[in-house]
Amino acid sequence: MAGELVQARSVLAIGQRLEIFFENNEEETSGYTSRVEDIVGDDLVVAMPLDERRVPVIPQVGENLYVLAAGDGCHYRFFSVHRSHGRHEGRIPVLHLSLPEVAERFQKRGFFRIKVNLTATVRVVDQEGKIDAPKRVPIVDMSGSGLAFAWPKSVPLHLNAALAINDIPGIGTTEVMTRVMRCTRVEREDDAPIYHIGVQFQGISRGMRDRIIRYLFHVQRAQVERVKDE
Repeated sequence: MAGELVQARSVLAIGQRLEIFFENNEEETSGYTSRVEDIVGDDLVVAMPLDERRVPVIPQVGENLYVLAAGDGCHYRFFSVHRSHGRHEGRIPVLHLSLPEVAERFQKRGFFRIKVNLTATVRVVDQEGKIDAPKRVPIVDMSGSGLAFAWPKSVPLHLNAALAINDIPGIGTTEVMTRVMRCTRVEREDDAPIYHIGVQFQGISRGMRDRIIRYLFHVQRAQVERVKDE
C-alpha cells in the first residue's frame, strides 16, 4: 500500500459512507453503496448494499471484500471479510463484516492494482496477425481484470498479446489472451527507458479470475502485515 496506514477504528464512524467491492467486481466498475450502521467489538455492521434494481446484494460467508470509506478530504480503503447478514435493531437489513486493524489513507479513489513478484511469458500479436517470439518479462502490477508488464519498446494500443503468467502461488501457470490498453514510457537514470504495457484479460473464466483475486487479496494482506511490523 502506498498511503499512510491508520487504525481503522479511529477513522470509521456510524453514518460514514462506504463503497463495497466483492471478489468478482470488474476493475474500474463502481462498487455497491453502503454506510456504517454500528461498530460492535470487532464487528463492522454496514447497511445492506443494493444493486441497480434495488435488490439486496449478499456476498458469500467468508468472501473477501474491498471497502472504500469517505474521509475528510481523502478516502480510506481496507480489506474485510463478510461474516453474516441480518437486521440491525430488528429493522435495518445489514451485513456483518470483520473490522480490520488498519486502513490505508489515500487521496485518489480507485480499485486496487497490486504490485506482485511474478513474471509473464509474452507473445505480442502484430496488426497483421504475426505472433512475435516469446519473451519472459517481470509483471509490474496486477488486478482481477488485467496486469502491466515491463517491455523494452513501445507497443501500439489495442494489439493482442498472448500471456503465460508463470507460477502464481496456489494457481500455477495460466495462459490468457489479452489486449493492450495502455503503454507508458518509464525513464531510468542509468539505463535506457522501458515501457509498462497495461493489458486487459480477454475471455478469462469467472473461476480463474476469482482465483487471481483471492491471490491478490493474500498478497495485499501480507504487504499490510509487513508494514505493521516495521
